[in-house]
Amino acid sequence: MISKLEITCPEDLGFLRPMIVEEVCRVGNRSDGGYVMSRKEIEKSEVLLSLGLGENWSFEKAFSEINEKALIDIYDHTVSLHFFAIKLVKGIVKCILFKESFSNVLARGNRLKDYFMFWVINSKNKHHRIRIGEASLSTALSRYANSDLIGLKVDIEGSEWEILNLIVRNKDRFQFLLIEIHDFDKHVDQLRDFLRELSGNFVLAHLHANNFETLGSNGFPKVFEITLLRSPETPTSAGYRSELPIPGLDVPNAKNRPDFLIKFQEVLP
Repeated sequence: MISKLEITCPEDLGFLRPMIVEEVCRVGNRSDGGYVMSRKEIEKSEVLLSLGLGENWSFEKAFSEINEKALIDIYDHTVSLHFFAIKLVKGIVKCILFKESFSNVLARGNRLKDYFMFWVINSKNKHHRIRIGEASLSTALSRYANSDLIGLKVDIEGSEWEILNLIVRNKDRFQFLLIEIHDFDKHVDQLRDFLRELSGNFVLAHLHANNFETLGSNGFPKVFEITLLRSPETPTSAGYRSELPIPGLDVPNAKNRPDFLIKFQEVLP
């Protein structure tokens, strides 16, 4: 069993300490791509606006199983049906040359089929091949009625810093926020201000450090995911998490690397 790397959260980063929300569960696969979320908030959402697709859409599939009526729009300019088809062809060639295993080729074929079935055949799920920045996200939001309850997932490899102010300006429209944070040690004040601006509307319900990356210069993981659920609709118990990850809910992103064990300092009155 791979040991954990224990970290004590610095006192000045105490704003990252999540509240205890009893209703959270894991949504998506039990590896990179799954998130700790609230099933109730998914059920209330009318739209899932997902930024960043890559080669993993297990969260979007699980969301669709929980809420069959909600629309799903995903934005990612880096992949397409053609992208997955080319990967399959290259895999077949490598397999013929004994440079790729048959199981890997089969996985590529299944991914192509899954993309076609979920993003092409299913009319309520749409993949938009558009890079997300502040302007394109503003355009995407303009397509929905102001009354639509939107769940927002953001995993855009560092470009999240470009859109945080726009998210704040539209905070009343979101039912939940899932955001993967990158290069945190370079943006501490920006994230602190972002969470402060949202504190009247949302509670920080979870944080999961991504062990694909290392610690930053401030002694905290560079990359992590945060879950923000609408308040006061989200029932919370009295108190905050004393440590993370949560056994049974959190799973290391990289199974062959030490996971981060984050311990939070108690704030004295």
